[in-house]
Amino acid sequence: MSLNRANPTTSMKWRIQIRQNQLVLQISSILLQRHNWVSLLLNFNLSTKLTPPLFNQILHKTQTNPQISLRFFNWVQTNLKLKPDLKSQCHIINICVNSGLTLPVRPIMDSLVKTHHVSVLGEAMVDSCRGKSLKSDAFSFVLECYSHKGLFMESLEMFRKMRGNGFIASGTACNAILDVLLRENEIKLAWCFYCAMIKDGVLPDKLTWSLIAQILCKDGNFERIVKFLDMGVYNSVLYNGVIDCCSKRGDFEAAFERLNQMCERKLDPGFSTYSAILDGACKHGNEEVIERVMDIMAEKGLLPKCPLSQCDSVIQKFSDLCKMNIATMFFRRACDEKIGLQDATYGCMLKALSKEARVKEAIGLYSLISEKGIRVKDSTYHAFLDLLSEEDQYEEGYEILGDMMRRGFRPGTVGLSKFILLLSRKRRWREVEDLLDLVLEKGLLPDSLCCCSLVEHYCSRRQIDKAVALHNKMEKLQASLDVATYNILLDGLVKNGRIEEVVRVFDYMEGLKLVNSESFTITIRGLCRAKEMRKAMKLHDEMLDMGLKPDKAAYKRLILEFNK
Repeated sequence: MSLNRANPTTSMKWRIQIRQNQLVLQISSILLQRHNWVSLLLNFNLSTKLTPPLFNQILHKTQTNPQISLRFFNWVQTNLKLKPDLKSQCHIINICVNSGLTLPVRPIMDSLVKTHHVSVLGEAMVDSCRGKSLKSDAFSFVLECYSHKGLFMESLEMFRKMRGNGFIASGTACNAILDVLLRENEIKLAWCFYCAMIKDGVLPDKLTWSLIAQILCKDGNFERIVKFLDMGVYNSVLYNGVIDCCSKRGDFEAAFERLNQMCERKLDPGFSTYSAILDGACKHGNEEVIERVMDIMAEKGLLPKCPLSQCDSVIQKFSDLCKMNIATMFFRRACDEKIGLQDATYGCMLKALSKEARVKEAIGLYSLISEKGIRVKDSTYHAFLDLLSEEDQYEEGYEILGDMMRRGFRPGTVGLSKFILLLSRKRRWREVEDLLDLVLEKGLLPDSLCCCSLVEHYCSRRQIDKAVALHNKMEKLQASLDVATYNILLDGLVKNGRIEEVVRVFDYMEGLKLVNSESFTITIRGLCRAKEMRKAMKLHDEMLDMGLKPDKAAYKRLILEFNK
Protein backbone atom coordinates (compact mmCIF):
# COMPACT_ATOMS: atom_id res chain seq x y z
CA MET A 1 0.00 0.00 0.00
CA SER A 2 1.37 3.43 -0.87
CA LEU A 3 1.48 6.39 1.48
CA ASN A 4 -0.05 8.56 -1.28
CA ARG A 5 -3.73 9.24 -0.73
CA ALA A 6 -6.45 11.53 -2.03
CA ASN A 7 -6.62 15.13 -0.81
CA PRO A 8 -9.39 15.85 1.71
CA THR A 9 -12.42 17.84 0.62
CA THR A 10 -12.13 21.61 1.09
CA SER A 11 -15.08 21.85 3.48
CA MET A 12 -13.57 19.42 5.98
CA LYS A 13 -9.96 20.46 5.55
CA TRP A 14 -9.62 22.53 8.75
CA ARG A 15 -11.17 19.79 10.94
CA ILE A 16 -8.95 17.16 9.44
CA GLN A 17 -5.92 19.45 9.89
CA ILE A 18 -6.60 19.75 13.62
CA ARG A 19 -6.99 15.97 13.99
CA GLN A 20 -3.82 15.36 12.02
CA ASN A 21 -1.82 17.82 14.13
CA GLN A 22 -3.04 16.06 17.26
CA LEU A 23 -2.10 12.69 15.76
CA VAL A 24 1.41 13.90 14.94
CA LEU A 25 1.91 15.22 18.47
CA GLN A 26 0.57 12.03 20.06
CA ILE A 27 2.71 9.69 17.97
CA SER A 28 5.85 11.84 18.35
CA SER A 29 5.40 11.99 22.13
CA ILE A 30 4.89 8.23 22.37
CA LEU A 31 7.97 7.55 20.24
CA LEU A 32 10.21 9.84 22.29
CA GLN A 33 8.86 9.01 25.74
CA ARG A 34 7.70 5.38 25.77
CA HIS A 35 9.87 2.29 25.39
CA ASN A 36 6.83 0.17 24.45
CA TRP A 37 5.80 2.49 21.62
CA VAL A 38 5.23 -0.38 19.17
CA SER A 39 2.31 -1.86 21.12
CA LEU A 40 0.87 1.60 21.80
CA LEU A 41 0.93 2.64 18.13
CA LEU A 42 -0.99 -0.46 17.10
CA ASN A 43 -4.10 1.17 18.63
CA PHE A 44 -3.96 4.12 16.22
CA ASN A 45 -4.77 2.20 13.02
CA LEU A 46 -2.01 4.15 11.26
CA SER A 47 -2.26 2.18 8.02
CA THR A 48 -5.35 4.22 7.16
CA LYS A 49 -4.26 7.54 8.67
CA LEU A 50 -0.60 8.01 7.89
CA THR A 51 -0.01 10.29 4.89
CA PRO A 52 3.36 11.47 3.51
CA PRO A 53 3.09 14.95 5.12
CA LEU A 54 2.20 13.45 8.50
CA PHE A 55 4.99 10.90 8.27
CA ASN A 56 7.49 13.68 7.51
CA GLN A 57 6.21 15.77 10.41
CA ILE A 58 6.69 12.84 12.78
CA LEU A 59 10.22 12.27 11.50
CA HIS A 60 10.93 15.98 11.97
CA LYS A 61 9.64 16.00 15.55
CA THR A 62 11.58 12.88 16.51
CA GLN A 63 14.86 13.85 14.83
CA THR A 64 16.35 14.75 18.22
CA ASN A 65 16.56 10.96 18.69
CA PRO A 66 17.76 9.70 15.27
CA GLN A 67 17.69 6.03 16.31
CA ILE A 68 14.00 6.32 17.23
CA SER A 69 13.28 8.09 13.91
CA LEU A 70 15.00 5.27 12.03
CA ARG A 71 13.26 2.51 14.01
CA PHE A 72 9.88 4.15 13.34
CA PHE A 73 10.74 4.56 9.64
CA ASN A 74 11.58 0.83 9.36
CA TRP A 75 8.57 -0.20 11.46
CA VAL A 76 6.17 1.68 9.18
CA GLN A 77 7.49 -0.24 6.17
CA THR A 78 7.68 -3.66 7.80
CA ASN A 79 4.57 -3.73 9.96
CA LEU A 80 2.19 -1.33 8.23
CA LYS A 81 3.31 -2.28 4.70
CA LEU A 82 3.42 1.41 3.81
CA LYS A 83 6.04 2.71 1.38
CA PRO A 84 7.57 6.06 2.34
CA ASP A 85 7.78 8.58 -0.49
CA LEU A 86 11.02 10.10 -1.80
CA LYS A 87 10.81 13.10 0.54
CA SER A 88 10.50 10.86 3.60
CA GLN A 89 13.43 8.70 2.51
CA CYS A 90 15.64 11.75 1.96
CA HIS A 91 14.54 13.09 5.34
CA ILE A 92 15.55 9.93 7.21
CA ILE A 93 18.88 9.85 5.35
CA ASN A 94 19.50 13.46 6.41
CA ILE A 95 18.59 12.76 10.04
CA CYS A 96 20.75 9.64 10.33
CA VAL A 97 23.81 10.81 8.41
CA ASN A 98 24.00 14.04 10.39
CA SER A 99 24.12 11.86 13.51
CA GLY A 100 26.77 9.51 12.17
CA LEU A 101 24.34 6.66 11.43
CA THR A 102 25.46 6.12 7.83
CA LEU A 103 25.51 2.31 7.73
CA PRO A 104 21.77 1.73 8.50
CA VAL A 105 20.62 4.13 5.74
CA ARG A 106 23.04 2.93 3.07
CA PRO A 107 20.47 0.37 1.71
CA ILE A 108 17.90 3.19 1.44
CA MET A 109 20.41 5.31 -0.47
CA ASP A 110 21.36 2.40 -2.75
CA SER A 111 17.68 1.86 -3.57
CA LEU A 112 17.12 5.55 -4.36
CA VAL A 113 20.12 5.59 -6.70
CA LYS A 114 18.60 2.67 -8.61
CA THR A 115 15.04 3.97 -8.80
CA HIS A 116 15.40 7.75 -9.22
CA HIS A 117 17.18 9.92 -11.74
CA VAL A 118 19.93 11.97 -10.16
CA SER A 119 18.15 15.27 -10.94
CA VAL A 120 15.00 14.11 -9.11
CA LEU A 121 16.99 12.81 -6.15
CA GLY A 122 19.03 16.02 -6.10
CA GLU A 123 15.93 18.21 -5.81
CA ALA A 124 14.58 16.04 -3.00
CA MET A 125 17.90 16.25 -1.12
CA VAL A 126 17.96 20.05 -1.55
CA ASP A 127 14.48 20.25 0.01
CA SER A 128 15.54 17.96 2.84
CA CYS A 129 18.77 19.88 3.61
CA ARG A 130 17.37 23.39 3.17
CA GLY A 131 17.72 25.52 6.29
CA LYS A 132 20.51 23.35 7.71
CA SER A 133 24.30 23.70 7.68
CA LEU A 134 25.83 24.58 4.32
CA LYS A 135 28.42 21.86 4.94
CA SER A 136 25.83 19.13 4.46
CA ASP A 137 26.93 15.70 5.65
CA ALA A 138 23.89 14.16 3.97
CA PHE A 139 24.70 15.66 0.58
CA SER A 140 28.31 14.53 0.94
CA PHE A 141 27.08 11.04 1.80
CA VAL A 142 25.06 10.99 -1.45
CA LEU A 143 28.11 12.11 -3.45
CA GLU A 144 30.20 9.32 -1.92
CA CYS A 145 27.49 6.77 -2.70
CA TYR A 146 27.41 7.69 -6.40
CA SER A 147 31.22 7.79 -6.56
CA HIS A 148 31.73 4.40 -4.92
CA LYS A 149 29.34 2.90 -7.48
CA GLY A 150 31.46 4.32 -10.30
CA LEU A 151 28.69 6.74 -11.38
CA PHE A 152 30.95 9.71 -11.97
CA MET A 153 28.59 11.69 -14.21
CA GLU A 154 25.84 11.39 -11.61
CA SER A 155 28.35 12.40 -8.92
CA LEU A 156 29.22 15.54 -10.84
CA GLU A 157 25.59 16.40 -11.54
CA MET A 158 24.77 16.03 -7.83
CA PHE A 159 27.82 18.17 -7.01
CA ARG A 160 26.56 20.91 -9.37
CA LYS A 161 23.12 20.73 -7.77
CA MET A 162 24.72 21.00 -4.34
CA ARG A 163 26.88 24.03 -5.28
CA GLY A 164 23.98 25.73 -7.07
CA ASN A 165 22.03 25.69 -3.82
CA GLY A 166 24.88 26.97 -1.68
CA PHE A 167 25.96 23.69 -0.08
CA ILE A 168 29.61 22.70 0.32
CA ALA A 169 30.89 19.14 -0.07
CA SER A 170 33.16 17.54 2.50
CA GLY A 171 36.79 16.79 1.70
CA THR A 172 36.02 13.07 1.91
CA ALA A 173 33.25 13.38 -0.70
CA CYS A 174 35.49 15.42 -3.01
CA ASN A 175 38.23 12.81 -2.71
CA ALA A 176 35.70 10.09 -3.59
CA ILE A 177 34.77 11.98 -6.78
CA LEU A 178 38.43 12.56 -7.69
CA ASP A 179 39.05 8.86 -7.12
CA VAL A 180 36.26 7.70 -9.43
CA LEU A 181 37.33 10.18 -12.13
CA LEU A 182 40.86 8.84 -11.84
CA ARG A 183 39.65 5.23 -12.07
CA GLU A 184 37.56 6.07 -15.13
CA ASN A 185 40.52 7.92 -16.70
CA GLU A 186 38.50 11.16 -16.90
CA ILE A 187 41.56 13.36 -16.46
CA LYS A 188 40.13 16.63 -17.86
CA LEU A 189 37.01 16.28 -15.73
CA ALA A 190 39.20 15.56 -12.71
CA TRP A 191 41.09 18.83 -13.23
CA CYS A 192 37.87 20.80 -13.66
CA PHE A 193 36.45 19.25 -10.52
CA TYR A 194 39.63 19.92 -8.54
CA CYS A 195 39.44 23.60 -9.50
CA ALA A 196 35.79 23.72 -8.41
CA MET A 197 36.48 22.17 -4.99
CA ILE A 198 39.38 24.58 -4.36
CA LYS A 199 37.15 27.49 -5.38
CA ASP A 200 34.58 26.29 -2.82
CA GLY A 201 37.23 26.42 -0.11
CA VAL A 202 37.65 22.64 0.33
CA LEU A 203 41.18 22.14 1.65
CA PRO A 204 43.24 19.34 0.08
CA ASP A 205 44.41 16.66 2.51
CA LYS A 206 47.02 13.92 2.14
CA LEU A 207 44.66 11.74 0.09
CA THR A 208 43.81 14.66 -2.21
CA TRP A 209 47.49 15.25 -2.93
CA SER A 210 47.96 11.56 -3.61
CA LEU A 211 45.07 11.57 -6.09
CA ILE A 212 46.34 14.75 -7.75
CA ALA A 213 49.77 13.18 -8.13
CA GLN A 214 48.21 10.07 -9.73
CA ILE A 215 46.09 12.23 -12.03
CA LEU A 216 49.17 14.18 -13.09
CA CYS A 217 51.01 10.94 -13.79
CA LYS A 218 48.13 9.58 -15.84
CA ASP A 219 48.01 12.85 -17.70
CA GLY A 220 51.49 12.02 -18.95
CA ASN A 221 52.77 15.47 -17.97
CA PHE A 222 54.49 15.01 -14.64
CA GLU A 223 56.27 18.33 -15.19
CA ARG A 224 53.24 19.88 -13.51
CA ILE A 225 54.12 18.04 -10.31
CA VAL A 226 57.69 19.25 -10.71
CA LYS A 227 56.35 22.81 -10.88
CA PHE A 228 54.63 22.23 -7.54
CA LEU A 229 57.94 21.07 -6.07
CA ASP A 230 59.99 23.90 -7.57
CA MET A 231 57.47 26.46 -6.25
CA GLY A 232 58.13 25.15 -2.74
CA VAL A 233 54.82 23.30 -2.49
CA TYR A 234 55.89 19.80 -1.62
CA ASN A 235 55.23 16.73 0.50
CA SER A 236 56.06 13.04 0.38
CA VAL A 237 53.04 12.25 -1.78
CA LEU A 238 54.06 14.67 -4.53
CA TYR A 239 57.66 13.48 -4.48
CA ASN A 240 56.51 9.87 -4.65
CA GLY A 241 54.45 10.77 -7.70
CA VAL A 242 57.41 12.29 -9.52
CA ILE A 243 59.74 9.44 -8.58
CA ASP A 244 57.13 6.90 -9.69
CA CYS A 245 56.73 8.63 -13.08
CA CYS A 246 60.49 8.81 -13.62
CA SER A 247 60.91 5.15 -12.69
CA LYS A 248 58.08 3.93 -14.92
CA ARG A 249 59.68 5.55 -17.95
CA GLY A 250 63.15 4.31 -16.98
CA ASP A 251 64.70 7.69 -16.10
CA PHE A 252 66.47 6.52 -12.96
CA GLU A 253 68.92 9.43 -12.91
CA ALA A 254 65.99 11.84 -12.44
CA ALA A 255 64.39 9.48 -9.91
CA PHE A 256 67.51 9.44 -7.71
CA GLU A 257 67.88 13.22 -8.09
CA ARG A 258 64.38 13.72 -6.69
CA LEU A 259 65.09 11.12 -4.00
CA ASN A 260 68.11 13.13 -2.84
CA GLN A 261 66.05 16.32 -2.95
CA MET A 262 63.51 14.70 -0.62
CA CYS A 263 66.23 13.98 1.90
CA GLU A 264 67.58 17.55 1.63
CA ARG A 265 64.11 18.87 2.40
CA LYS A 266 63.90 16.67 5.49
CA LEU A 267 61.29 14.34 3.94
CA ASP A 268 62.08 10.75 4.83
CA PRO A 269 61.61 8.43 1.80
CA GLY A 270 59.60 5.40 2.85
CA PHE A 271 58.85 1.92 1.60
CA SER A 272 56.52 3.19 -1.15
CA THR A 273 59.17 5.62 -2.46
CA TYR A 274 61.86 2.99 -2.91
CA SER A 275 59.27 0.49 -4.16
CA ALA A 276 58.46 2.82 -7.06
CA ILE A 277 62.11 2.88 -8.18
CA LEU A 278 62.51 -0.86 -7.65
CA ASP A 279 59.34 -1.64 -9.62
CA GLY A 280 60.47 0.53 -12.52
CA ALA A 281 63.89 -1.13 -12.49
CA CYS A 282 62.23 -4.56 -12.72
CA LYS A 283 60.05 -3.35 -15.57
CA HIS A 284 63.08 -2.15 -17.54
CA GLY A 285 65.35 -5.01 -16.46
CA ASN A 286 67.91 -2.70 -14.84
CA GLU A 287 69.78 -5.12 -12.56
CA GLU A 288 72.19 -2.44 -11.31
CA VAL A 289 69.34 -0.24 -10.00
CA ILE A 290 67.57 -3.28 -8.55
CA GLU A 291 70.62 -4.27 -6.50
CA ARG A 292 71.30 -0.66 -5.46
CA VAL A 293 67.75 0.00 -4.22
CA MET A 294 67.46 -3.37 -2.48
CA ASP A 295 70.70 -2.65 -0.61
CA ILE A 296 69.40 0.77 0.49
CA MET A 297 66.06 -0.73 1.62
CA ALA A 298 67.88 -3.47 3.56
CA GLU A 299 70.10 -0.86 5.28
CA LYS A 300 67.03 1.16 6.27
CA GLY A 301 65.24 -1.94 7.55
CA LEU A 302 62.56 -1.68 4.83
CA LEU A 303 63.48 -5.11 3.46
CA PRO A 304 65.12 -8.12 5.15
CA LYS A 305 68.75 -8.63 4.13
CA CYS A 306 67.68 -11.92 2.60
CA PRO A 307 64.21 -11.10 1.14
CA LEU A 308 63.40 -14.71 0.28
CA SER A 309 63.60 -15.59 3.99
CA GLN A 310 60.41 -13.57 4.46
CA CYS A 311 59.06 -13.76 0.92
CA ASP A 312 55.38 -13.90 1.94
CA SER A 313 55.45 -10.55 3.74
CA VAL A 314 57.68 -9.02 1.04
CA ILE A 315 55.42 -10.09 -1.85
CA GLN A 316 52.29 -9.04 0.04
CA LYS A 317 53.71 -5.58 0.79
CA PHE A 318 54.60 -4.96 -2.85
CA SER A 319 51.23 -6.34 -4.00
CA ASP A 320 49.36 -4.04 -1.61
CA LEU A 321 51.11 -1.12 -3.35
CA CYS A 322 50.31 -2.66 -6.77
CA LYS A 323 54.03 -2.79 -7.58
CA MET A 324 53.56 -5.97 -9.54
CA ASN A 325 56.82 -6.05 -11.46
CA ILE A 326 58.85 -6.44 -8.28
CA ALA A 327 56.19 -8.63 -6.61
CA THR A 328 56.25 -10.97 -9.61
CA MET A 329 60.06 -11.07 -9.54
CA PHE A 330 60.08 -12.24 -5.91
CA PHE A 331 57.19 -14.65 -6.61
CA ARG A 332 59.13 -16.30 -9.43
CA ARG A 333 62.27 -16.50 -7.33
CA ALA A 334 60.29 -18.16 -4.53
CA CYS A 335 58.80 -20.68 -6.98
CA ASP A 336 62.23 -21.40 -8.48
CA GLU A 337 63.59 -22.03 -4.97
CA LYS A 338 60.60 -24.31 -4.22
CA ILE A 339 59.57 -22.06 -1.32
CA GLY A 340 55.99 -22.73 -0.22
CA LEU A 341 53.95 -19.53 -0.15
CA GLN A 342 50.91 -18.75 2.00
CA ASP A 343 47.44 -18.73 0.46
CA ALA A 344 47.20 -15.04 1.41
CA THR A 345 50.21 -14.27 -0.79
CA TYR A 346 48.50 -15.76 -3.85
CA GLY A 347 45.37 -13.80 -2.98
CA CYS A 348 47.22 -10.48 -2.63
CA MET A 349 48.91 -10.99 -5.98
CA LEU A 350 45.71 -11.96 -7.81
CA LYS A 351 43.86 -8.96 -6.39
CA ALA A 352 46.65 -6.56 -7.36
CA LEU A 353 47.04 -8.02 -10.86
CA SER A 354 43.27 -7.65 -11.31
CA LYS A 355 43.31 -4.02 -10.20
CA GLU A 356 46.19 -3.31 -12.56
CA ALA A 357 44.27 -5.00 -15.44
CA ARG A 358 47.13 -7.41 -16.14
CA VAL A 359 44.77 -9.94 -17.64
CA LYS A 360 47.04 -12.75 -18.85
CA GLU A 361 49.08 -12.77 -15.65
CA ALA A 362 45.93 -12.74 -13.49
CA ILE A 363 44.35 -15.63 -15.42
CA GLY A 364 47.63 -17.56 -15.28
CA LEU A 365 47.88 -17.05 -11.52
CA TYR A 366 44.24 -18.09 -11.03
CA SER A 367 44.95 -21.33 -12.94
CA LEU A 368 47.78 -22.00 -10.48
CA ILE A 369 45.52 -21.17 -7.52
CA SER A 370 42.83 -23.54 -8.84
CA GLU A 371 45.34 -26.29 -9.59
CA LYS A 372 46.90 -26.11 -6.10
CA GLY A 373 43.52 -25.86 -4.35
CA ILE A 374 44.50 -22.57 -2.74
CA ARG A 375 41.78 -20.63 -0.92
CA VAL A 376 41.67 -16.84 -1.22
CA LYS A 377 39.33 -14.16 0.11
CA ASP A 378 36.09 -13.26 -1.66
CA SER A 379 37.35 -9.68 -2.04
CA THR A 380 40.09 -11.07 -4.28
CA TYR A 381 37.58 -12.92 -6.45
CA HIS A 382 35.41 -9.79 -6.66
CA ALA A 383 38.36 -7.83 -8.07
CA PHE A 384 39.17 -10.70 -10.45
CA LEU A 385 35.54 -10.89 -11.64
CA ASP A 386 35.61 -7.15 -12.40
CA LEU A 387 38.64 -7.80 -14.61
CA LEU A 388 36.94 -10.73 -16.35
CA SER A 389 33.97 -8.52 -17.16
CA GLU A 390 36.06 -6.66 -19.70
CA GLU A 391 34.67 -7.29 -23.18
CA ASP A 392 37.53 -9.36 -24.55
CA GLN A 393 37.58 -11.79 -21.61
CA TYR A 394 34.04 -13.17 -21.65
CA GLU A 395 34.91 -16.62 -23.03
CA GLU A 396 37.61 -17.44 -20.47
CA GLY A 397 35.69 -15.49 -17.86
CA TYR A 398 32.63 -17.71 -18.19
CA GLU A 399 34.63 -20.87 -17.44
CA ILE A 400 36.55 -19.23 -14.62
CA LEU A 401 33.44 -17.76 -12.93
CA GLY A 402 31.77 -21.18 -12.97
CA ASP A 403 34.91 -22.69 -11.43
CA MET A 404 35.08 -19.98 -8.75
CA MET A 405 31.46 -20.57 -7.79
CA ARG A 406 31.97 -24.32 -7.60
CA ARG A 407 34.86 -23.54 -5.23
CA GLY A 408 32.41 -21.71 -2.95
CA PHE A 409 32.67 -18.13 -4.19
CA ARG A 410 29.44 -16.11 -3.90
CA PRO A 411 29.71 -13.20 -6.36
CA GLY A 412 28.16 -9.86 -5.47
CA THR A 413 25.14 -8.55 -7.34
CA VAL A 414 27.08 -5.80 -9.15
CA GLY A 415 29.96 -7.94 -10.41
CA LEU A 416 27.73 -10.88 -11.33
CA SER A 417 25.22 -8.68 -13.14
CA LYS A 418 27.97 -6.88 -15.04
CA PHE A 419 29.35 -10.18 -16.33
CA ILE A 420 25.95 -11.64 -17.29
CA LEU A 421 25.04 -8.45 -19.14
CA LEU A 422 28.35 -8.67 -21.00
CA LEU A 423 27.42 -12.20 -22.14
CA SER A 424 23.98 -10.92 -23.17
CA ARG A 425 25.49 -8.12 -25.27
CA LYS A 426 27.66 -10.72 -26.98
CA ARG A 427 24.52 -12.82 -27.56
CA ARG A 428 26.04 -15.78 -25.74
CA TRP A 429 22.60 -16.95 -24.67
CA ARG A 430 23.57 -20.51 -23.78
CA GLU A 431 26.22 -19.23 -21.36
CA VAL A 432 23.74 -16.69 -19.93
CA GLU A 433 21.18 -19.45 -19.43
CA ASP A 434 23.62 -21.85 -17.76
CA LEU A 435 25.10 -19.15 -15.53
CA LEU A 436 21.70 -17.89 -14.41
CA ASP A 437 20.62 -21.46 -13.62
CA LEU A 438 23.73 -21.88 -11.50
CA VAL A 439 23.38 -18.63 -9.56
CA LEU A 440 19.62 -18.97 -8.99
CA GLU A 441 20.07 -22.51 -7.71
CA LYS A 442 22.56 -21.15 -5.17
CA GLY A 443 20.02 -18.55 -4.05
CA LEU A 444 22.00 -15.67 -5.57
CA LEU A 445 20.12 -12.88 -7.24
CA PRO A 446 21.67 -10.79 -10.03
CA ASP A 447 20.25 -7.46 -11.14
CA SER A 448 16.79 -7.94 -12.68
CA LEU A 449 18.09 -6.52 -15.97
CA CYS A 450 20.07 -9.75 -16.49
CA CYS A 451 16.95 -11.89 -16.19
CA CYS A 452 14.97 -9.42 -18.30
CA SER A 453 17.36 -9.78 -21.22
CA LEU A 454 17.08 -13.59 -21.16
CA VAL A 455 13.27 -13.62 -20.81
CA GLU A 456 12.99 -11.22 -23.76
CA HIS A 457 15.32 -13.48 -25.75
CA TYR A 458 13.18 -16.53 -24.95
CA CYS A 459 9.99 -14.72 -25.95
CA SER A 460 11.50 -13.50 -29.22
CA ARG A 461 12.36 -17.12 -30.02
CA ARG A 462 8.92 -18.34 -28.87
CA GLN A 463 10.55 -20.38 -26.11
CA ILE A 464 7.76 -19.54 -23.68
CA ASP A 465 8.30 -22.62 -21.50
CA LYS A 466 11.85 -21.48 -20.75
CA ALA A 467 10.67 -17.93 -20.03
CA VAL A 468 8.04 -19.22 -17.58
CA ALA A 469 10.53 -21.57 -15.91
CA LEU A 470 13.00 -18.73 -15.36
CA HIS A 471 10.26 -16.52 -13.94
CA ASN A 472 9.18 -19.29 -11.57
CA LYS A 473 12.73 -19.53 -10.20
CA MET A 474 12.78 -15.76 -9.72
CA GLU A 475 9.40 -15.86 -8.00
CA LYS A 476 10.72 -18.36 -5.46
CA LEU A 477 13.46 -15.86 -4.63
CA GLN A 478 10.86 -13.06 -4.44
CA ALA A 479 12.53 -11.33 -7.38
CA SER A 480 10.92 -9.61 -10.33
CA LEU A 481 11.38 -8.44 -13.91
CA ASP A 482 10.71 -4.89 -15.05
CA VAL A 483 7.23 -4.01 -16.29
CA ALA A 484 8.28 -3.84 -19.97
CA THR A 485 9.64 -7.41 -19.85
CA TYR A 486 6.58 -8.62 -17.96
CA ASN A 487 4.39 -7.22 -20.72
CA ILE A 488 6.44 -9.09 -23.33
CA LEU A 489 5.99 -12.29 -21.29
CA LEU A 490 2.25 -11.69 -20.91
CA ASP A 491 1.91 -11.11 -24.64
CA GLY A 492 3.80 -14.34 -25.39
CA LEU A 493 1.55 -16.31 -23.03
CA VAL A 494 -1.61 -14.79 -24.56
CA LYS A 495 -0.46 -15.68 -28.09
CA ASN A 496 0.07 -19.27 -26.91
CA GLY A 497 -3.39 -19.39 -25.29
CA ARG A 498 -1.95 -20.04 -21.81
CA ILE A 499 -4.53 -17.97 -20.01
CA GLU A 500 -4.09 -19.48 -16.53
CA GLU A 501 -0.43 -18.55 -16.55
CA VAL A 502 -1.31 -15.08 -17.90
CA VAL A 503 -3.56 -14.51 -14.88
CA ARG A 504 -0.98 -15.91 -12.44
CA VAL A 505 1.83 -13.72 -13.80
CA PHE A 506 -0.47 -10.66 -13.85
CA ASP A 507 -1.49 -11.27 -10.23
CA TYR A 508 2.19 -11.51 -9.25
CA MET A 509 2.90 -8.25 -11.08
CA GLU A 510 -0.05 -6.57 -9.38
CA GLY A 511 1.21 -7.70 -5.99
CA LEU A 512 4.50 -5.96 -6.75
CA LYS A 513 2.70 -2.86 -8.09
CA LEU A 514 4.35 -3.39 -11.48
CA VAL A 515 1.27 -3.17 -13.70
CA ASN A 516 0.61 -0.42 -16.21
CA SER A 517 -1.97 0.28 -18.89
CA GLU A 518 -0.35 -2.15 -21.33
CA SER A 519 -0.30 -4.95 -18.71
CA PHE A 520 -4.06 -4.59 -18.23
CA THR A 521 -4.70 -4.39 -21.97
CA ILE A 522 -2.77 -7.58 -22.77
CA THR A 523 -4.37 -9.54 -19.92
CA ILE A 524 -7.89 -8.35 -20.75
CA ARG A 525 -7.35 -9.27 -24.40
CA GLY A 526 -6.25 -12.75 -23.37
CA LEU A 527 -9.27 -13.23 -21.12
CA CYS A 528 -11.62 -12.11 -23.89
CA ARG A 529 -10.09 -14.56 -26.35
CA ALA A 530 -10.46 -17.32 -23.75
CA LYS A 531 -14.14 -16.32 -23.37
CA GLU A 532 -13.58 -15.33 -19.75
CA MET A 533 -15.73 -12.26 -20.22
CA ARG A 534 -16.70 -11.70 -16.59
CA LYS A 535 -13.08 -11.73 -15.47
CA ALA A 536 -12.13 -9.48 -18.39
CA MET A 537 -14.82 -6.94 -17.46
CA LYS A 538 -13.78 -6.99 -13.81
CA LEU A 539 -10.18 -6.31 -14.80
CA HIS A 540 -11.35 -3.57 -17.17
CA ASP A 541 -13.15 -1.79 -14.33
CA GLU A 542 -10.12 -2.14 -12.08
CA MET A 543 -7.95 -0.59 -14.80
CA LEU A 544 -10.24 2.44 -15.03
CA ASP A 545 -10.41 2.79 -11.24
CA MET A 546 -6.61 2.92 -11.13
CA GLY A 547 -6.54 5.65 -13.77
CA LEU A 548 -4.72 3.43 -16.27
CA LYS A 549 -7.07 3.82 -19.23
CA PRO A 550 -5.06 3.46 -22.47
CA ASP A 551 -5.05 6.09 -25.22
CA LYS A 552 -8.12 6.46 -27.40
CA ALA A 553 -6.99 4.19 -30.25
CA ALA A 554 -5.75 1.43 -27.95
CA TYR A 555 -8.91 1.59 -25.83
CA LYS A 556 -11.09 1.32 -28.92
CA ARG A 557 -9.21 -1.83 -29.99
CA LEU A 558 -9.59 -3.25 -26.47
CA ILE A 559 -13.37 -2.69 -26.44
CA LEU A 560 -13.62 -4.52 -29.77
CA GLU A 561 -12.18 -7.61 -28.04
CA PHE A 562 -15.35 -7.81 -25.95
CA ASN A 563 -17.47 -8.01 -29.13
CA LYS A 564 -15.57 -10.77 -30.92
